[in-house]
Amino acid sequence: MKISKKKFFYATKEILGVIVAVTIIQVGLGKAYFVPTGSMEGTILAGELVIADKATLGPRTPDWIGIPWTEIGFSIPAVKLPGIRKVEQGDIVVVRTPVNRCVPYVKRVVALGGQTVQIRDKVLLVDGVPFPLPEKAQHADFRTYPVGARSSGIHPSLGNRDNWGPYRVPGDHVFLMGDNRDNSVDSRYFGPVPVTNIIGRARLVVFSFDKDSDVPLYRRPRLNRMITLLD
Repeated sequence: MKISKKKFFYATKEILGVIVAVTIIQVGLGKAYFVPTGSMEGTILAGELVIADKATLGPRTPDWIGIPWTEIGFSIPAVKLPGIRKVEQGDIVVVRTPVNRCVPYVKRVVALGGQTVQIRDKVLLVDGVPFPLPEKAQHADFRTYPVGARSSGIHPSLGNRDNWGPYRVPGDHVFLMGDNRDNSVDSRYFGPVPVTNIIGRARLVVFSFDKDSDVPLYRRPRLNRMITLLD
């Protein structure tokens, strides 16, 4: 079957358009990040590849150059550029934290600068109002640490994992928590982070692989999780 020059032209144009769009996303407006832990389960599972949209909340230039997943490299000044909108409560973000300068974290923004965060018997309160638990978030530990109990990594003056604060978030900062509330190293441990540390908004799971060695290899790809929108 002979293809007309007109059809060939339009087909070539479409293919080039896709290539250009993917290139723009990869180098400027989006980036893929691998999630190694279960701190965001069941919204994001360990072993998933997530696409972060850098345009919505504003692109951030790299602050570290080196070999990924290693300490080999050096820091450089970062610049946060304007985005389409400001960060909001409920946004899932890829962010630099004080814990690891080499590996970004994926967490949910639960409070903004000027708001007061408090946790009472696992219930998160923001300005005294319960913050809705995300649909797929979870409390995996049936135990509730009482007031006065200690959690390793949390300053005693702030309380513990399940009874924390109150604490007022500084201006131009965000307070982060994992959706796996009982198994997440987040702002309860390392404090709020500057808005300028946000790299992008996590929007899409494009690949999911079960790292459990007890699961047969052929069953490790989680096909039902491929191309999953995040909210």
